[in-house]
Amino acid sequence: MKTRNQFKLLAIGAMLLSGLSFVSCSSDDDNNNSTPDPEYAKYTVSAGIDGEGYYTITDDLMSGNISIVGNGSEGWANLSVTVDGYLYILNNTEGLTEKYELTPSGPVFIASIDNGVLTAGAFFRYIQVVNDSEILLLNNPGDSGVPYAIIDLESFGATSYGYITMPVIDGVENVWSNAVVQGSNIYFGSLYSDPDWTQAIESLVTVRLDYPSMTNPEILQSNASAGSTAGYRTNGSFVTENGDIYQYNMTSELWNGGVTDKPSVFVRIKNGNYDDYVFDISAEFNESISIWNAWYAGNGIAYANIVRNSDVPTWGDLLQNTGTIVEINLNNRTVTELNLPKASFRDIFSLDCVEDGKFYIPVSVTGGEAHIYEVNIGGGANGFTQGAKLDGSNVYVNALFKNF
Repeated sequence: MKTRNQFKLLAIGAMLLSGLSFVSCSSDDDNNNSTPDPEYAKYTVSAGIDGEGYYTITDDLMSGNISIVGNGSEGWANLSVTVDGYLYILNNTEGLTEKYELTPSGPVFIASIDNGVLTAGAFFRYIQVVNDSEILLLNNPGDSGVPYAIIDLESFGATSYGYITMPVIDGVENVWSNAVVQGSNIYFGSLYSDPDWTQAIESLVTVRLDYPSMTNPEILQSNASAGSTAGYRTNGSFVTENGDIYQYNMTSELWNGGVTDKPSVFVRIKNGNYDDYVFDISAEFNESISIWNAWYAGNGIAYANIVRNSDVPTWGDLLQNTGTIVEINLNNRTVTELNLPKASFRDIFSLDCVEDGKFYIPVSVTGGEAHIYEVNIGGGANGFTQGAKLDGSNVYVNALFKNF
């Protein structure tokens, strides 16, 4: 059994990604401004602090300090999800998918699955919940194809796993992908480019397959722009309440070459294919911009991290205070730049914290403080309130979840 302050997960992906991590799990925090209870502790806050990973739960995101250092639990993990009081985590150091029960004293180990048995020679980079009954594990294309596994939550066993062979487009292969499930199909947002990523094909590409069989691949293409539709830390696609899929593209030269003259857009997949919906986000700005990640808040509203390309001549500049949060109304096609502090939002892996018309986002100012902010959805440029402060130095909040 792994208990509080003994739970250390040094995921290989975290090492590959320069020590940055994504954690979604739960632990008690005696020094929070509320007393968390596993049945009612609503939120999980995960952060990297001075090269170490910490995470804790709280009922209150809006007042006082959220104390993590020396409290809560320690550990790194690239990817995890919580469902009905259980934590499912990719422990790539040991090649496992692990299940923990969330208890007052921290995550308690229940069982594990050997990922090497599912897809020998591969590890999983992405994890997501599908219909609250199964989790889907994925990674980018490799020599054997795209590794995947579908895990049934009730039995905690793999119902399907293996490798998916992605189609080739005019001799160009898929080099990066991430997917969403909608009905009986799975849609892989993709980057098709040269192996060295110097030149992407001149369109947006999604690969649709039957789900859960992972068969009958079909290429969907849109000429609205070019670049990756797979996202980076976050998924490049999300499914809305009516089953439509909205998708953004990455055009930054820091990510892949050859598409920097193309606009950053949102497009839509409806009834199984791209339709004529195109929302040109670049046209809303008077200078070159890129979308680095985006999170869906519901009712046609998304929040995106917009970076002005002139502010990030090098990769390291993305970790400075160069990100801006904007609210994107996909229905009305409006963009509202929020007057939140500028910060680095590149490595927030997941935000799943929407409640009562509020969207919660961590703002970790490089060289400054980290706070949780409550954003009134549709409330305008100043429609937000500064909430709880994270203690410690050099705090970077990399995930925020509503647990139940």
